[in-house]
Amino acid sequence: MPLSVEDVASATGESEESILHKGLGSYLDRELREAGVRINELKKRYGVERPSELEEKIEGGGSVDEHPAWEELIEWENLEKRISRLKELSESTEP
Repeated sequence: MPLSVEDVASATGESEESILHKGLGSYLDRELREAGVRINELKKRYGVERPSELEEKIEGGGSVDEHPAWEELIEWENLEKRISRLKELSESTEP
């Protein structure tokens, strides 16, 4: 039988709402960390600090291979959007 919020609340004496709130906060924190780690990997791989710098390297020719750089540029831009949205959500979970 799967563990429920009710089970945890009963065992800890905390309210279900408090447990859900903490759980959502932890989830958002983890997702933010993972996205940040991936962005840092891309920064190191390409020796750039921003997606626009990577795009310049790709379009400049020669300094990076177009494949997989274009795909990773898109991934980076999507990660930045994800981080922005997760931060908004995280701020709304603060007490």
